Amino acid sequence: MVVDHIGYAIKDIVKAKEEFEKFGFEFGEVVEDTDRNILIQFGENGGYRIELIQTMNDEEPSPVKEILKKNGPTPYHLCYKTKDIEQELRRLKAEKWMVVAEPKRAIAFGDGVRVSFLFKRSIGMIELVEEKD
Repeated sequence: MVVDHIGYAIKDIVKAKEEFEKFGFEFGEVVEDTDRNILIQFGENGGYRIELIQTMNDEEPSPVKEILKKNGPTPYHLCYKTKDIEQELRRLKAEKWMVVAEPKRAIAFGDGVRVSFLFKRSIGMIELVEEKD
């Protein structure tokens, strides 16, 4: 698998974007993922991609709410591209990875693209994203 991006849990997407721009990152549009209660914005610098993730409504659950509460703004996952998300899930489960989120459509990646999150104590959280043909 190939790394797609590093995901950052952040409190303020505008301020985080401004800081990363100082390091040469260029950003696309902010995407509202109302299903997961998050704002997402991808940035790129020299072939490296990051994903900024902010909770939209602090009164509702979100994938980054507890991470921010415990750690503050921080990178929290590596995302890997895969052509067959179901096959990779079977392989990783056999290697004792815990599935945190089953494959689900992710609006930030476009029509029909699914993502899944997994966790292993030895290295933490990863995300799998399906590659479109």
